[in-house]
Amino acid sequence: MAEASQIDVLGHLPKELAEKIRSEAAPETIELAARFDLDNHGQYAEGHLVLTEKRLGVFRLNDGAWSGEWRPLSEVNSALIVEGMGMSVLRLIANDAVLAEYRFTLRYAREVAKLHRQMERRLVGKAATEAAAEGPKADEKKVRCEKCDRVIPPWSEVCPHCTSRRKVLRRLLDYIKPYRARAICGFVLAILVTAAGLVRPYLMKPMLDDCLAKRNYHLLLFYIFVMAGLMLFNAVAGGLRERLMAVLGASIARDLRDRAYEHLHKLSLSFFSKKPTGSLVTRVTSDTDRIWDFVAWTMIEAVVSVLTILGIGVALALMNWRLAVIVLMPVPVMFLLTTIFHKKLHRGHERLFHRWSLLTAVAADALPGVRVIKAFSQERNEVRRFTGRSGEYYDNEVEMIGVWTLYGPLMELCTQVGSLLVWIVGGYWTVKGEMSIGTLVAYTGYMWMFYGPIHGIAHMDRMLNRAAASVQRIFEILDTAPVIYSKADALPIRKIQGRIELRNVSFSYDGIRKVLKNINLTIEPGEMVGLAGPSGGGKTTMVNVICRFYDVLEGQILIDGVDIRDYDVEQLRRCTGVVLQEPFLFYGTVGRNIAYGNPEATLDDVIAASKAANAHDFIVGFPDGYDTMVGERGQTLSGGERQRISIARAILHDPAILILDEATSSVDTETERLIQEALDRLTARRTTIAIAHRLSTLRRTSRLVILDKGVIVEQGPHEELSHKEGGIYAKLLQTQVAMQSVIAIGG
Repeated sequence: MAEASQIDVLGHLPKELAEKIRSEAAPETIELAARFDLDNHGQYAEGHLVLTEKRLGVFRLNDGAWSGEWRPLSEVNSALIVEGMGMSVLRLIANDAVLAEYRFTLRYAREVAKLHRQMERRLVGKAATEAAAEGPKADEKKVRCEKCDRVIPPWSEVCPHCTSRRKVLRRLLDYIKPYRARAICGFVLAILVTAAGLVRPYLMKPMLDDCLAKRNYHLLLFYIFVMAGLMLFNAVAGGLRERLMAVLGASIARDLRDRAYEHLHKLSLSFFSKKPTGSLVTRVTSDTDRIWDFVAWTMIEAVVSVLTILGIGVALALMNWRLAVIVLMPVPVMFLLTTIFHKKLHRGHERLFHRWSLLTAVAADALPGVRVIKAFSQERNEVRRFTGRSGEYYDNEVEMIGVWTLYGPLMELCTQVGSLLVWIVGGYWTVKGEMSIGTLVAYTGYMWMFYGPIHGIAHMDRMLNRAAASVQRIFEILDTAPVIYSKADALPIRKIQGRIELRNVSFSYDGIRKVLKNINLTIEPGEMVGLAGPSGGGKTTMVNVICRFYDVLEGQILIDGVDIRDYDVEQLRRCTGVVLQEPFLFYGTVGRNIAYGNPEATLDDVIAASKAANAHDFIVGFPDGYDTMVGERGQTLSGGERQRISIARAILHDPAILILDEATSSVDTETERLIQEALDRLTARRTTIAIAHRLSTLRRTSRLVILDKGVIVEQGPHEELSHKEGGIYAKLLQTQVAMQSVIAIGG
């Protein structure tokens, strides 16, 4: 059995390599093998990882020959996979040092993840039988679909192109469980309404044969009263059913919408950097509305249609089984048409959504930047870009309309052919006296009731496709695991002193190029440290990892001696305040924007914070004061006004750690003075990290840290670094002074 297992593991490897591994690994059992296709420089290469009970083998193809080495697992303390954009790294660690790294593209992510999982079990001493019992893990998901060979996106466990609608919609049923009573009532009413509807055509037979033919008016009135009662019942029960199902659909759509939006806020910045805003907005809004439509109408109509078909089928067979066979003759053709057109419609809806996402992405990208568009007179280009996407959507929509308008008439033709056959045969039998007129009329009524639901189910395929696609897109968001999260045993934060320590911190956005390299830095409580250096040096990245917008790849960041990954994320960020170079203001009043970080603040608190930020005077100058509405992103205010409101927001937030990101870089001298006074009040008794290039800001810091290409190259007070011969900071200051002189002369 062990030999057979090894043959399975090594079966996909080149024959020469398989033999080499088999001979070198003996007598150990070969558990797993995985390919990797990048070298340490990110260049394409061919390599294989082989895991045994006690060792990890690494084999590479060099000049047509296989060479390799074996590393005992006893030398490895831990193994982790660092995910990047387009590639990932398997990293072996011992005593907080990196032993080795193996890089691979997404094509082999599944294989390496499976090997990594088994290696982890070995490193912590778990038995292989326990591992098998646990089943597949999330990181062992397929990277390519076995059916269509498309790359499966990282946010999906299954191929979106081949996803079973049945499985997706079955998952939607989980959201119905909290409202099962309402759903059951709706389905019971649907059954009763269907049953009442089945009785009405049958009454036509006695009304024609027993009442009109025999001129019995009293009996006719009785049947009329029965039919009126059924109509009244259908109206009341049908209306109640529609109300119940509409509220049910609205409730489920609300739950999905709320959960999707809540989950979006748990996801990391890296997720949003890969997704267009328009696509995410569409999923939270339009897709949830389609789900409401599906639950409220399509789902219940599908059940009613099935019940109607079954009930009428039985009624037709009991009335005249020979005519029932004729009625059923077009049905196989109708189902064949549904099968053929289903695939086209499903693919068409996927393409339509993709085009719609691109269209909304253009609008979501352009409208917030309308000031820049007008400044560069690019209105025509933006309109051209939008109309281009709109034209692509229109072309796909016309293509779908062509498919749909062909499908509908063909289905209608089948029902018409069936009705003609019934009239030909049934009319012949009626003329011959083999069937009464009442039976024929009742039969034709049932016939249209029979074809109607079949036609409806065929048309529901479009709604079913739309709903399945919408549900899948929402679940794609819900299934995306947050990269940054709080541990189950996360430490609560009661009070932070503000001591920040970076120990051997390295970070990379893509897993290949390190933006920060082995950073060691300690910031004492209440100290104000300035970050400076050339653009792209890693200043903003350092701030991002301190705020834990991203997790470091190597090393630790400690606040008050505790690794920030051990803190609760939400509480950690509440203790951190950020003032950006381009402050973001929400659409709303000035007062609400200032109180954004502290919604329970009173008006007196807001005013006090505004005075501290030198913002009160210009705010009370507005017609509505603190109730003045600011435009989206604060476009109705000047840059200095937005900045001071942002500082007031930070003051009211009262953070223990403050981040200033170029807070005075884009304002005039007078406004800078007012902002600087506000910043002096804000930074008092707080640990502050200021990213700045302006001399006025950097002089106020107790220490400067100069970053260049991800490395701390200089560190010290302003006076010392400004006179350091050949220093980067001194060169930056000289350049700044020269530029200010040029501007002054030009002025």
